Amino acid sequence: MKRVPLVIAVSLLVALILFPTIGVVQSPQKGGVLRIAATSLQQLDPYKTAANDEINVVSLVCEPLFIIGKEGFKPVPHLATSWDRPNDNTWVFHLRKGVFFQEDGVIFKKGASREITADDVVYSVNRFMNVSTAFTLGPIKEVKALDRYTVQITTPAPSPFLVDDPNRLARVVIVPKEAIDKLGEDGFAMKPVGSGPFILKSFAPDQSAVLERNPNYWLPVYLDGVEFVVIPDPTVQTMSLTAGEIDVVPYIFNLDSMTVLAKNTKLSTLSRGGSYRGLGINVKQPPFNEFAVRDAISKAIDIDSAFAAVVAPHGERAYGQCPPWVPHGYDPSLKSVWKYDPKEAVAILNQAGFRDTNGDGILDRNGQPLKVEIKTIAGSQLRVLTILATQLRQIGIDATILQQDSAVWADDVIAGNVGVFFDFSFAGTTGFHSLFHSSAIGMTNGHMYSDKTVDSLLDQALSTTDPAKISSLWKQAQKKVMEDRAAIPLYFEWGYSVVSKKVNDFVPAWGGLHLVSLENNVWLSK
Repeated sequence: MKRVPLVIAVSLLVALILFPTIGVVQSPQKGGVLRIAATSLQQLDPYKTAANDEINVVSLVCEPLFIIGKEGFKPVPHLATSWDRPNDNTWVFHLRKGVFFQEDGVIFKKGASREITADDVVYSVNRFMNVSTAFTLGPIKEVKALDRYTVQITTPAPSPFLVDDPNRLARVVIVPKEAIDKLGEDGFAMKPVGSGPFILKSFAPDQSAVLERNPNYWLPVYLDGVEFVVIPDPTVQTMSLTAGEIDVVPYIFNLDSMTVLAKNTKLSTLSRGGSYRGLGINVKQPPFNEFAVRDAISKAIDIDSAFAAVVAPHGERAYGQCPPWVPHGYDPSLKSVWKYDPKEAVAILNQAGFRDTNGDGILDRNGQPLKVEIKTIAGSQLRVLTILATQLRQIGIDATILQQDSAVWADDVIAGNVGVFFDFSFAGTTGFHSLFHSSAIGMTNGHMYSDKTVDSLLDQALSTTDPAKISSLWKQAQKKVMEDRAAIPLYFEWGYSVVSKKVNDFVPAWGGLHLVSLENNVWLSK
């Protein structure tokens, strides 16, 4: 059941406003089940997903060496108590002693569990490199155990983002080899086993995932359990939250609901960053494989007006893919690359052979109308895309919007079964690489974009430790992609989690949802 889902929104959120905890000042209480909304859950192999909901579930069952902290978004110890970098090409991790895999009743029965060791980290990193269908560690030369509690990772060249990027080593949760050996790849995807604060009790794809407290966890766990409830429609998610049927909506897709939600005295709004939003273009699919068509589309849409009508003040207009929290890539000067000029757009299309030959108002060439079907998932972007599609129709492009289930949309994008699509997030440190490097085609590069110059620039940036050089290389690559019109940036959307006020110490996810850590421990007020 190998599948390649994409990140829906990423994952990947960065602090603009940070409220690390909520609730009244009182002592933590044990008990209760935290109910969290999910848009889609199909499988739970932590190495074979970039979908936020699936990552959130697995992050409570399995654990990484470190997590991305709530203050400053720097890596903080978790299964690893510390790490050293003796030279630019070597990382050494020191493991926490006394951490055991869960007594899940299948792989490890009561009294039969075992301690996590360096060998488990070596196995997990190697397995990740072999089977991951969404994220990458970059080139790794060797992973080896120096002793029972020490692991060394060696890279062939400097790897500046290996630890700092939430989409690299932070994605590698430690799993027992016994589980994959006994259950197989497909079985493990239905019943993952790790060392996390919660044990997976039941999983019904696209219905729910039920977790119960791990009684032998190395930190105290206040919650009795966690239930992920699949609610595909973002509007229904917020209605269920308001009605008290769920406790957490981890990501608000309908930004226009924020005004009402923020006024609800029974709810708390938390922000930890945002996501990239754009029009992705499959540069291999006709007629979008023609630069003229892509360029004309970019000039035909008034993004400023759509952004102002739907998103503001909950975001920022984008001119590149790298958001403000990625200092080596954020480049507002790319505004000069884009131009709104519908008359010029029509002229470009006419020159490319598209004309309204039958008077139906739609441009055609060789008897074929120029159609743009934009595939998307639910969310505020529907309103933005509807405005843009209307503008495209005004100049003679037959533009429509197709809303899909998130899993279907992701599969279509990766398989290349779409010409123009709502572009996914990957708004983290190396997200631009994930979306546009040729090595990511078939994984996260749904644009099917391949350019030797861009690949070379990004490869160089990923093998230097000089921040100024990284920034220069990254921005050169980004500018080339934007000039090639492989994507049309729309805006950066601030991300919000909304939770019931009875939920205490909740931190919005970044590279995984962590309810129990050295920094926070979620509990429910009675």
